[in-house]
Amino acid sequence: MLGKFKINRRSVLLTWLLSYLAVLLLPVAMSVIVYIKSSDTLVNEIHQANESLLKQVREVMDNQFATMERLNFELTWNMRVRQLFSNKYQIYPNEYLYDLHQITQDLLMYKTSYSLIDLFYIYLSGPNKVLLPDLYRDAPFAYELMHKTNSFSYDQWINTLNQKEKKGFIPMVRVDENGKQRKTVAYISRYRIESGETEGTNVIMIDQSRILRAIENMELFNKGHVLILNEANELLVSSSNDSERLLHDIPFGQEMPGSKFFFWEKDGQKYEITYIQSDRSKLKYLSIIPSLLFWEKAEQIRKLTYMSIIISLLGGCLLTYFFLRKNYNPVRRLVRAFSEKSDVLQKPGHDEFSFIQQAVDNTLVELAKIMSERKKQHHILRSNFVGRLLKGKLDQIPVDESLATFNMRFITDDFAVILLYVQESSSFHERIQQIGPTDPQKLMQFIITNVIEELALQHHQGFVTEIEETLVCLINFSPGTNEDRMQQLVAIAREAQSFLMTKYHIGLTLSISGIHSELAGISQAYLEALDAMEYKLVMGSKEILSYDEIHQSVAAEDSDTGYYYPLQVEQQLINYVKIGDFTMARQTLDEIIERNFNRTFMSVPIARCLMLNLVSTMIKTISELGDFQDSVLIRNPRRIEKWIEQITTCQTIKEMQVQITEFLGKVCEYTANKRQQNIQQSRQRTLDERIHQIIEYINQNFNDPNLNISMIGSHFDMKPAYLSKLFKDHTGEGLLDSINKTRLEKAKHLIADRKKNISDVAIDVGFNDVNAFIRTFKKYEGITPGKYKEMKDQ
Repeated sequence: MLGKFKINRRSVLLTWLLSYLAVLLLPVAMSVIVYIKSSDTLVNEIHQANESLLKQVREVMDNQFATMERLNFELTWNMRVRQLFSNKYQIYPNEYLYDLHQITQDLLMYKTSYSLIDLFYIYLSGPNKVLLPDLYRDAPFAYELMHKTNSFSYDQWINTLNQKEKKGFIPMVRVDENGKQRKTVAYISRYRIESGETEGTNVIMIDQSRILRAIENMELFNKGHVLILNEANELLVSSSNDSERLLHDIPFGQEMPGSKFFFWEKDGQKYEITYIQSDRSKLKYLSIIPSLLFWEKAEQIRKLTYMSIIISLLGGCLLTYFFLRKNYNPVRRLVRAFSEKSDVLQKPGHDEFSFIQQAVDNTLVELAKIMSERKKQHHILRSNFVGRLLKGKLDQIPVDESLATFNMRFITDDFAVILLYVQESSSFHERIQQIGPTDPQKLMQFIITNVIEELALQHHQGFVTEIEETLVCLINFSPGTNEDRMQQLVAIAREAQSFLMTKYHIGLTLSISGIHSELAGISQAYLEALDAMEYKLVMGSKEILSYDEIHQSVAAEDSDTGYYYPLQVEQQLINYVKIGDFTMARQTLDEIIERNFNRTFMSVPIARCLMLNLVSTMIKTISELGDFQDSVLIRNPRRIEKWIEQITTCQTIKEMQVQITEFLGKVCEYTANKRQQNIQQSRQRTLDERIHQIIEYINQNFNDPNLNISMIGSHFDMKPAYLSKLFKDHTGEGLLDSINKTRLEKAKHLIADRKKNISDVAIDVGFNDVNAFIRTFKKYEGITPGKYKEMKDQ
């Protein structure tokens, strides 16, 4: 409708349409909000007005009900009435009828004072009588006179009056002087008297019609239904018969809602119920008003709001169509022009402005790619050229043309090489991985390259390239002395090492070549840097290794190219390991390493040979241990091989020393535990043998009266106290107890043979005194030898 150009669901046309509709819907939404707020305000005002009117009803009716309570109070505390429930008439029975008459006269006086009370009386449950103003009647006659109706029987009336602790307002029906039934609100109050005495009840009534006349002029009375409920939710007063019908369906079985206002629906019609509690009693005042009455005043506002919304929508739609057509035509023509003259296709989900931006961006991106590719190729080609210079392949490249192409101009003909080996970069890699999906290795090389070249440019020129995963910096010196140049090279290396570790947590080991002249000397400088880097095994990682200093040390060192590790020291180390003495074994290992590497210089091949010899010593020691192969330490056959691989791949002597010391500790710990275990087992076997000898000695000499701890100690050349403790710790029983039990076991066998008497048996088992034998026998067996013999005879 707005042109032949195809419009997708993300078209700018749709965006504009939604924008215009949002502007259009804003006043509509504001109108709805104003209408809702106005309606809420009107409803709240009506609710407040209803609550205020209901409070007026409560004020009027509370005064009426307060009159009933006040009359009840005066009746209850009337002295003559109180005497009816006392013991007076047991002494003066003739005064009973006289007092009844006097009470009726008092009631007549109360009737005159309380003109708003339609009827009141006192019911006496004992004599079953009713006291009225100026007269008293029997209860059946009084019922016939005041309450006889089809809906309220005599039994119901009596049960109502005789309820225990009954006090409060209840609905009731009475018959007036003309015989007409009247709905009334009755206040029932039971007299509190002691057990066994006459009981009574006050009944005070006001007709419902009198109550309704007091509030019929209020606006709330005419609009809805007014109800007064007692504590049990029984209807006391209602403004209409419909009120009684509605009340039956309101769920008063549960507590009333916490709010003073709530909605209720009956037969498809909604009602709005307002209720309040009496300030003086437990009565509830309710107003039930149909919800339609609330909306009579809001109907005009609603119609006006609907009309304004419809007019706004119709006018807004026409204006939206007009401005959309006018504003979209230039955009449509511009998109068509780009589509015909560009290879860029509009992507699904993009609007026309995105297509135009995409076409422009595509041109800029292509231009940027061309420039980036040119820079990238330039950097790769320059790095390749520097690499060929370092490797001495000058005959394969046109040097002068390449220098001009890559904008490289050498200041002098003096060169040196700095080799950079990354020793530590784990912290750097972790930080980069937290930032995003960047290649940490390439970023690290970029940082190192820029730092080295910037530091070199402070005094000289530096060109960094990568050869076999190692960064190499070619230094072209400015004019100066070689001594100053070497100091500056060391300063560059030290500053680069410190800066990269502090800022980026990149640990470097750097090697510096000597100074060489002409282009042909560049390859020699590169080889010198490689040679110096090899010495990080001896001198440690994160160091600055100078080729000149290393070879000066070689020249200063004597012709002895061996190392200190004699056979007797090796055997001493093996012996310490066998006995598990880790302290001495470690001390010996440290002395070997310190004695070899504390001298001025030690070549890399000799250092490797020494460390491999130490590894060989560890392997020979493990082989001589025998059952060490079955220990938990190296239960996996591959564990020794992995350890050897870790040792041989160490890059410094210190790392090798740490690995060997760690494994040495594990081996010593195992051998020490094994040796201690063997000592304990040997000691236990010796103790078992000695205890067995003591027991055998007791068995052989139990009949000797002189057999005791001292005699046994003397025989085995041991102190009696130590012998006794040793025996008890090993067997769990005392040595003297063992002697006595052995003698008693022999005695029991002799008693069982029935050939000897008790005295003979005592002498045969080593007791000189038969009484001592009897006491000992009873102590251990619980019975005397004579009883034991009787048991065996039976």
